[in-house]
Amino acid sequence: MRFFHSWRNVPEEYRNAVVAIGNFDGYHKGHRRIVEEAVRIAEETNRPAVLMTFEPHPNAFFRPGVRSAFRLTPVRTKVRAISRLPLDAFFVFAFNAAFANMSARDFVQNVLIDGLHASRIVVGEDYGFGKNREGNIEYLRKNFPELPVTAVTKLRDEHDEIISSSRIRSFVRDGRVDIAAHLMGRPFEIEGRVIHGFKRGRTIGFPTINIDPKDSVTPKNGVYAATVEVDGKCYDAVANVGTRPTVGGEGVLLEAHLIGFSGDLYGRRLRVRLVRFIRPEARFSSLEELKRHIAADMQEALRILKQ
Repeated sequence: MRFFHSWRNVPEEYRNAVVAIGNFDGYHKGHRRIVEEAVRIAEETNRPAVLMTFEPHPNAFFRPGVRSAFRLTPVRTKVRAISRLPLDAFFVFAFNAAFANMSARDFVQNVLIDGLHASRIVVGEDYGFGKNREGNIEYLRKNFPELPVTAVTKLRDEHDEIISSSRIRSFVRDGRVDIAAHLMGRPFEIEGRVIHGFKRGRTIGFPTINIDPKDSVTPKNGVYAATVEVDGKCYDAVANVGTRPTVGGEGVLLEAHLIGFSGDLYGRRLRVRLVRFIRPEARFSSLEELKRHIAADMQEALRILKQ
């Protein structure tokens, strides 16, 4: 699969494609339905299937105060999840001031028609685009009938509720990562580079990796059953998201103890998959009491992960 960051000078083999468009934050089951529909149409019409998304998430551009903590999936995670489908190309366009101020007409004409030479686009039924979201599906069909559009209806869960990124974010923030995973179709994970901490975990027999969760929506502070993959091997883990009140920590940090692992992971980029919430973060009266609770948390994590 080829990656592009511009709609200009697109190679001939990726023109006349069926284009799936969206932010795809969380890349949940509803998003996957959009991409799968684009792939299906492309296969039926013998055309390339490509995906268009934006970086950063428009919400982060318009509300810089929320930074990336709004996001369910940083771009690396999104690419990894989407690339499992047979797409021919992945277009990631910078969402900057120029893009935000582009009119709906200019977006369709300059990007989709003159740039990508799209043969059809596939979007969610509430798709909006252009400055102030002035464009929508009706706008496309009225003003650009030569560019067919397929609108995919929202997917609902077994409770007849719409599967949406906002619902998933709410579940993650409430610590209900197992429900978030069900709606996404894969575990919620936090990805980042392992940084140095105060190394207190090793002094009580539970060395941890430390990751700043700044690139993801922050889950509820507390302890989670988790897994971490290192060099192709998956380790059961117990993770803590929070400020580490017992040892006077500052700022939210993700710590994870990999059960059965021994080695140096500093500087490595790892993904910690949070499987289920165990308990809220708590302040303990001593390191000995903290140690006892970590041991109990580890046993509970192992019980959960064996289910």
